[in-house]
This record gives sequence, C-alpha cells and structure tokens, in this order.
Amino acid sequence: MDYDKYLKLQTRLEWFYDFHPQFFDDIPPEQKKLLQDIFLYDAPDEGYPESLQDFYDETISGKPTLQHDALLAVDALYQAAGAGSLFADNEYRSLAE
Repeated sequence: MDYDKYLKLQTRLEWFYDFHPQFFDDIPPEQKKLLQDIFLYDAPDEGYPESLQDFYDETISGKPTLQHDALLAVDALYQAAGAGSLFADNEYRSLAE
C-alpha cells in the first residue's frame, strides 16, 4: 500500500468514524485497535503526527505484514457497514493477494 492509497483510506475511515462510529464496534477488537493505530481516525489532536507522510514512512512503509493486516481490518469494517468488500474496488483488488 503506497502513501496515496493509505491517505485515501485514512480519509474514508475518518468519514466512517464521524458519521457511522457504530460500525467500528462490529469488528473484532484487535482489528479496531489496528485501524486506530494505523489510520489515526480518532487520535486526539495532541497525539496526531505533524506529518502524515512522515508517520506513514516511519510506521507503515516497508512493512507488508502490517499493511496486509490493516487492509484486512478495513475490509472487515466495509463488510460490517454493508459496503461490500474493500477488495472489490479495482484500486485495492491486487493488494488482497
């Protein structure tokens, strides 16, 4: 998952959390925590990184297992919300492998 895809998902998760926070309760707690740690959708202002690019570079880039697990957690959220699968989107389909 490159930075552009990360940023798109981060924006989507913030939207989900702002408008449909109940769906986050419908996924396993370990996936919910992973989403919080990776996509920062509910991070307090004082805990939010100054640069998302730096956060991505230091925390996510070059860590394929972490990225894979995060994408599976996003997919679980999509399915809990009734939005289908993340991997049905052509942009993310290849990342499911």
